[in-house]
Amino acid sequence: MSPTAPPAPAPRITYGAVLGSPYVARLLGRTLTGRLPNGMAPVAILLWATTSGSSIAFGGLLSALYGLSSSVVQPVKGRLMDRHGQMAVHLPAAVLNSALLVPLPLTGPYGGPDRASPRPSSSPPA
Repeated sequence: MSPTAPPAPAPRITYGAVLGSPYVARLLGRTLTGRLPNGMAPVAILLWATTSGSSIAFGGLLSALYGLSSSVVQPVKGRLMDRHGQMAVHLPAAVLNSALLVPLPLTGPYGGPDRASPRPSSSPPA
């Protein structure tokens, strides 16, 4: 067995070098922006549920359901993106997600009218 020279040290890679690579900064920015709703929607759902008079447990349940549905849909969405391209999948998915979240503040915690909506005054007009 002959002695061998020690391996050369690996080159040091810095964040600047990685971010300076073509398309990396753009990809990172778009990925972070695209994933922001995945982190903010459960918090918004929890805040909506608690401010509309529901318990934290109910808000947590709704947030957990949102997270579970997101985790089920993400692999399917990834496969569709591989097949049809990112823009062809992201745009309809964003529109659908927004369309399903927009009516949430307009409903009460159990699908009825919101308790925070203005109610007609019961006093007679002056």
